[in-house]
Formats: sequence, C-alpha cells, structure tokens
Amino acid sequence: MSAEISPIPYANDLGFRLLSISARGAEFELASEERFMGNPLLRAFHGGVICGFMECAMSETVMRILGYDAQPRLINLTTSFLGSAQVDQALRVETEVTKAGRRFVGVYARSYQGSVDRIVAKASALFRVSEGSPAPSFGERGHGGG
Repeated sequence: MSAEISPIPYANDLGFRLLSISARGAEFELASEERFMGNPLLRAFHGGVICGFMECAMSETVMRILGYDAQPRLINLTTSFLGSAQVDQALRVETEVTKAGRRFVGVYARSYQGSVDRIVAKASALFRVSEGSPAPSFGERGHGGG
C-alpha cells in the first residue's frame, strides 16, 4: 500500500501494498526491509511483524470488500507460525472473508514467501463491525447473519 491510503496507522508504517482483490479476499505484499528482522542469525522476519501484517491485511480486506469506512474492531486473532520467513525476500498474505454478518465478520489469512505452498504462518480473526453499517452482501453463497 502506498503511504496513507489506509486508516490503520500500523498498516501505513509497515508500507505493505495491495496486489489483488476479489469478491471474497485479497492479496498483499510486504517488501523486505532490515527493520523487520527478528532473528539476525536466521535473517528472519520478527513474528510480531508477520502477525501484525496479517491482522492489518484482514482489516483492510473487511473494509475494502464489504465497504466499511471505519476500521473493524478486532475481537480475537489466532495465529499459527509454521516456519521462518527470510527477511531478504518479500512476504505475502492472502486473505479470505469466511463469514460476513451484520455485526461480526470472520476472516482467514495465510502468509507465504515465494510459492503459496511455502506457508510461514496462518491466522483467523473475528472482527466486530459498526452497528450502523448496512449488512453486507458478498459472494454467491449468501453468507450473512451475524
């Protein structure tokens, strides 16, 4: 993402960018930078950066796909780290909205490097969206409720 296109300050600080968006999800990329290094011996991304990137990507997905102007409130986030991510290579996150209700939205994310088969972390989150917002319509399966 280029500077200041997100209402999420941490997303702007990370400086990730949106690569693609569909009716159900999106793909984002975080360029490699030395400031993201957590383990200098492995030259690996810090786990907090990976987790923060996935959380911001999921929030952005909710706002962009479902048309919310305000950042959704995070209720819970569960992250599994499956391997290290080398800081010398860009990190990508694919997101997917799994449930879109009037009050709550579920989102899944997976972070990988190089190939989508090289997943380094995955996460699922539940967000609360503002009460005054209209219930979104998304996808062809008619997910809704909440």
